[in-house]
Amino acid sequence: MQPVKNAAAAAKEKMSNAAATTKEKLDKTKASAEEKMHKSTAHSKGEREIAHQEKEAKEAEAEMRKHSAKAENKIQREEEKHLHHRAGAGIMNPTHTATHTTTTTAPPPGKYI
Repeated sequence: MQPVKNAAAAAKEKMSNAAATTKEKLDKTKASAEEKMHKSTAHSKGEREIAHQEKEAKEAEAEMRKHSAKAENKIQREEEKHLHHRAGAGIMNPTHTATHTTTTTAPPPGKYI
């Protein structure tokens, strides 16, 4: 059962990373389109340069968000892997507090051990 859980965690991480990459590509495309729009309405070379710098900044921000998301996905997978490893050792739920009740019989009155 352990390899199946690891495979599921790996698949989940892979899908999350693919979503982060897709979002990054979308943000970069959006930044490029905005740059073209600003350049077309710019009245001077300085305004066109500002539009280009804004595009570069937005692309860098999108790249940073992608890497941050991938790092978060990796951390989440490692935590799941660790929890599953602990679960295999007999701890199914780390927040679950087991209460064991034991009954002891008291010695009869007057007799002490």
